[in-house]
Amino acid sequence: MPSAAPALAVLTRSAMPRSKPPKINTSQVHNRILALMAHTNRYAFKGESRLASDAKVSKSAVNRLLNGQSSPSFALVSAITLALEPHLQGRLKSKRLDPHELISLDGSYPTASACELAGCKGCLPSEAYDKNNQIKLEYKDMQPGQWSVSPSAQKDIKKAARKEGV
Repeated sequence: MPSAAPALAVLTRSAMPRSKPPKINTSQVHNRILALMAHTNRYAFKGESRLASDAKVSKSAVNRLLNGQSSPSFALVSAITLALEPHLQGRLKSKRLDPHELISLDGSYPTASACELAGCKGCLPSEAYDKNNQIKLEYKDMQPGQWSVSPSAQKDIKKAARKEGV
């Protein structure tokens, strides 16, 4: 005797329509890993190779990430975060380094300045100095720590300064 209930179609994973995740434009992925590396003793020299080794990832993956040529996977960001964290310990505001402090899709970070995040009172990057250890002309008017402020935070700072001047 046939059942009165309608037959239920069983959908398998292969029968379900697949939707592709949205493609992320790698030019929109911001990172400030180099700025944080500059605040460590471990990564100040041969930083890219050391970070790759410490994170147990390929040097090419780190190179592509640092040069903005890739959209990093969660696994890569997590590995880099765990590798950087012990070298920033004692300087971080919290006990753990948040991956959102390293990578951003819109250029904003929970802590605006990498210097502030690393517990630095403000510095200039090594490339700000010439071979005679003099500040290069293009860095002459830059305030210490300003180089490590995210672009979106710089816009907010400029807006606030204009409001105060009005």
